[in-house]
Amino acid sequence: MAGRGAAPAAVAGAPAWPEVAAGQPGPLYGLFGEEDFLLGLALHDFLASPAFAQNPSLNVERLYASETTPARVLESARTLPFLGSRRLIVLQEVEQYKAERLNDFLPYLADPVPSTTLVLAGAKLDSRTKFAKALSQHGKLHLFKKMWPREVVGWLKGRAALRGKTLAPAVADSLAELTGLGLGALDSELEKLSLYVGERKQITPQDLAAVTGRGRLYSIFDFTDALAQGRLDRALTAYHQLDSLGEPAVRVLAMVTRLFRQLLEARAVLDRGGGPGEVQSALRLPPNATRSLAERAQREDAARLGARLERILETDLALKSSPGADRVIMERLVMDLCAAGG
Repeated sequence: MAGRGAAPAAVAGAPAWPEVAAGQPGPLYGLFGEEDFLLGLALHDFLASPAFAQNPSLNVERLYASETTPARVLESARTLPFLGSRRLIVLQEVEQYKAERLNDFLPYLADPVPSTTLVLAGAKLDSRTKFAKALSQHGKLHLFKKMWPREVVGWLKGRAALRGKTLAPAVADSLAELTGLGLGALDSELEKLSLYVGERKQITPQDLAAVTGRGRLYSIFDFTDALAQGRLDRALTAYHQLDSLGEPAVRVLAMVTRLFRQLLEARAVLDRGGGPGEVQSALRLPPNATRSLAERAQREDAARLGARLERILETDLALKSSPGADRVIMERLVMDLCAAGG
């Protein structure tokens, strides 16, 4: 589903709408998709728009549905700019709202404040809801669809080109095999590879082996694969490796969230009578990244997986409220999730 004025997919993270980069954004936008990195790139385009350069501390707000009521969001959206021409209100995690709370937005969606740009963002959007239909009708909506592994190869080449580099085919293929880690992790590796080769234009398999080796990227893969299998020993070891490599707990938690959303989607495929092949097709992951997911999804029902996501949300709140205790908080989460799936 795409609303009027929906933009084509920005393969290399280019602005989804030219008017945003030009400093002339409209009043209402929707950004939805489970690929957090693409969402982040799109939101950055709004935050970097010259339209909001005047007193951003007064006229730019980033809100989260898990912490903010619709009434509070709408109050901010209806506030006039102060010492500036436009306000930007970004609301993330929209999927946290129940359908009846989303209906609180309907009057505003039909008549948005012209001097405010309201950006509603989240992992999922149910196209059957009144909220989704109103957002599509009155605003500009972009859905970031999951990429097939072959599409990830093209995306990686585009991200490398932004850095003035080209990828040897084997490099792009090797990185695409790790799509299950998320595009953000792959883009981070591209950044390190670009710095490693310096002025040289092409990134080779030898560069990939030298930079990645058995380092952070493969520790992430080991971690998520161990969680999917419910292997506590492997999961804790891999987490400790990530922690020692300086990986922030909030980023590790984002990987865990992504994994359990994938498990819930895999369980839905199985409940419809599908098999591992259908799971792989639905998740658009390489076979090696799908195997553990499908096996664990067969051991869990949707209610239990939903409860795991609730536990992950509790961990997110704990990380925000207990600075300095990140490692202990994450270890407890890993133990709970592995105990549930082992």
